[in-house]
Amino acid sequence: MYIPHVFRQFQGFSLKDIKDFRKEKRMELHLERLDDTVSLCRRCGEALGSKHSWYFIKSRHLKCMGWRVDVITPVEKRRCIKCKKIRAELIPFLCPETPHITQEMAWWIHQFTEVSAVLSVSRLESIDKNTCYRVDKGILKKLLQGFEIPKVTEIGVDEVHAKSKKQRKKGETRDDEFFTVIVDLRTHKVIYVSYSRRKEALDEFFQLLGEKACKEIKVVATDQHEGYGASVREFCPKAAHVWDRFHLVQNFNEALNEERKTEFDSLKRARDDLQSYVRGKFKYIFQTKAENRSKKDREHIMEVIQQNKKFLAMELIKERVHMMFNSTDKERAKDLLCDCYDWALQMGLEQIKKWIWNIMDKVAFWNYFDHKRTTSVVEGINRAIKGLKWQAYGYKDMEYFALKIMQKCGYLNYRYYLASTFSG
Repeated sequence: MYIPHVFRQFQGFSLKDIKDFRKEKRMELHLERLDDTVSLCRRCGEALGSKHSWYFIKSRHLKCMGWRVDVITPVEKRRCIKCKKIRAELIPFLCPETPHITQEMAWWIHQFTEVSAVLSVSRLESIDKNTCYRVDKGILKKLLQGFEIPKVTEIGVDEVHAKSKKQRKKGETRDDEFFTVIVDLRTHKVIYVSYSRRKEALDEFFQLLGEKACKEIKVVATDQHEGYGASVREFCPKAAHVWDRFHLVQNFNEALNEERKTEFDSLKRARDDLQSYVRGKFKYIFQTKAENRSKKDREHIMEVIQQNKKFLAMELIKERVHMMFNSTDKERAKDLLCDCYDWALQMGLEQIKKWIWNIMDKVAFWNYFDHKRTTSVVEGINRAIKGLKWQAYGYKDMEYFALKIMQKCGYLNYRYYLASTFSG
């Protein structure tokens, strides 16, 4: 029978015999110890002393031509002088998380769980789900130990919901239900994940990055969360803090919707027939850009604004806001925002006026027109993170969830690390 070369690559052991079970499509590789093998303690790594006893252990290996492969390894138990106990020896080619699978099999599970759920891998390979989980987490933790944050000049910061209220620990608040995700805006890769959305979460990243590397950061794009802004001002005072356009427009649409509801209520009290034109499915038309509306929608809007001045003002303000964000000239953007404020003031649109008042004197808002950076990349990654969470039906282990984000959307995967780096 042909013996594949890979079956001879068991460090400290040689292949003694192969037994095949054709009905089961399974083979067993029986190993024997080499004479010059030095036994090391599995716990502390020190050389072991006198022999106490020995036993055999069966471990799953990679399949060969569709056949399941089991490795039968003799393991000695010797006295460890440092631990002062009888310890089993360290077998280099076995997985440290569980001796019942080999390192090669562990790396196969790890690569497979990158594109599929742990439960699916467990069913396909007929390996316990908890074993697959422990193996994948163990390898990710090893990769994280060797991971260095790359040089970055532009980063995006945003939060993503990680756990439910029921998963909170004692003393935690709603802020602890989120992860802070930091993304390199040039490579579109996640470079760090923190365990809350507090100021301390971003502080942790900057402290890990170091003072010298922080000085090289030129742009930091975030939402309007004050904790993130305070952290940027403390650790990257020379960097341009940019408020994200996506979140600003989202807040504007919320203010616009509140104004529409207020006007709808006034029409309802006055028993005006126009109320039927602004409720239900029609409310989304008012939030859509004019250029994206159909001919029927444009005709509907024209009919409404001809009869109601407030809806006309809201329509003009909305279009001016979109023109402002598309403007390449900061002075032009300031003129457009002033026009919006004047119209809101004249028509008594309090929510829109409040939104403009909260941003018009903020440096982080005007920095957008100098750098044109947003957290749109981070929002796309957040969508991938939600898909990862749905695929696994949620995560109980937050450390593992953070590692999976780094694997799926960052550098902790086989495309950037060789398995041989950490095997054997």
